[in-house]
Amino acid sequence: MKTCSEQPRNVVPLWHRKDHQMGSVVSTVMTHWTSLRRDGGIPRRADLDPQALAPALPNAFLLERPRPDAVRFRLAGQHLHHTMGMDVRGMPLRAFFEIPDRKRLMEKVFQVFSDPAIVDLELVSDAQGRAILEGRMCLMPLTGPEGQINRALGVLVTDGLVGLPPRRFRIRHLSLTRLAAGPDSSGVIPSQPGQSADPARPLQERPALRLVQGGLS
Repeated sequence: MKTCSEQPRNVVPLWHRKDHQMGSVVSTVMTHWTSLRRDGGIPRRADLDPQALAPALPNAFLLERPRPDAVRFRLAGQHLHHTMGMDVRGMPLRAFFEIPDRKRLMEKVFQVFSDPAIVDLELVSDAQGRAILEGRMCLMPLTGPEGQINRALGVLVTDGLVGLPPRRFRIRHLSLTRLAAGPDSSGVIPSQPGQSADPARPLQERPALRLVQGGLS
């Protein structure tokens, strides 16, 4: 029997391929978000460019924090609607998660807005003997029209058969990267193990996103 080290060089392990497929969508969103950071600040929601996000629009979403104890979907791509079996606009973010994980989730999500920070979640859905659905969700802070950090850009990618919705997730791994927002900061201060977004070329201001069939625009 061959060991992994004896595999031909042109053979890519399945888990590497899955991670690459999910990671490319996440990278599209995180790279665009990072490109909008000016002097280490938090990007404005109005600057998001749907063309730059085009490959990830079905998986992308926008969150709003209308009050300190609530975070809900403002806009969402079709993959999120498919995962839950309904239009998720206006739903709380915690609805995507199993009840035992919701408190832990929201403690970190609130830090997206308050620290601010990036949250990166590795997810799995396998309740009641259903087929395993693996996923990854990332959340990045945005400033709203009033200049306050009360919006967030997110992305959810999954691998596996969704099957009969709704599918809710458990948190398999969570990492938080605290951001140093401001012109005098270096940009990122890791507080837990996690991968920060890659820097990218700054873009000019773009129109706000709007909801279209298949994703965000």
